[in-house]
Amino acid sequence: MSAQHVDGRRLRYQHRRPELLDAVVNYVLAHGLANLAMRPLAEAVGVSHGALLHHFGTKEALLIEVTDVLRQRLADTAGLADSSGSLADLGSWWRRSTTADRLPVYRLLFEVFAQATREPERYERFLQQAMHDALGLMQRLVLAEGCPGEQAPLIASMIVAQARGLQLDLLATNDRERVDHAFSVFIDLIDRLKQSWTSEQPPTQPH
Repeated sequence: MSAQHVDGRRLRYQHRRPELLDAVVNYVLAHGLANLAMRPLAEAVGVSHGALLHHFGTKEALLIEVTDVLRQRLADTAGLADSSGSLADLGSWWRRSTTADRLPVYRLLFEVFAQATREPERYERFLQQAMHDALGLMQRLVLAEGCPGEQAPLIASMIVAQARGLQLDLLATNDRERVDHAFSVFIDLIDRLKQSWTSEQPPTQPH
């Protein structure tokens, strides 16, 4: 009977791996990483420990897949990643990305980021994607606004760092008014930078 029970749990998500991944994502979002272990996780999502290992291999590999899902969810709602996005959308992006249902996603991503800085070899893919994707997107946006090419990586790094720092501040303090105001001041600084890029462009020669 015990063997049949284990077999049944092993087969539960055999052909529905995306549903299993969603269940895992929801569990990790709710409980965080502090005490995350594979056996309690398997119990919570209704599969055997062996089935969880079969699908994900290790806890590190599982977390990479979880963060991939969460980063995609954020990208789908960011409003910056498509071809119509611009630096002018930073304010609306901030409001959308710091809603009550989005902040738990950032909380978990910050947890993974902290763990990855301790074990960079295990989380190399996460670190590469977390930095490369955000910086690549921001470089495209600043270049489209006329930022000089040699400055683009630096300006992109500044924007990404400022946004992440204020997200972490908001998570830690819940001081919504102060943090929102700080991001608004930052947007004003970016607008001044944009004006300097425009003023530095050479005048168009008449035909």
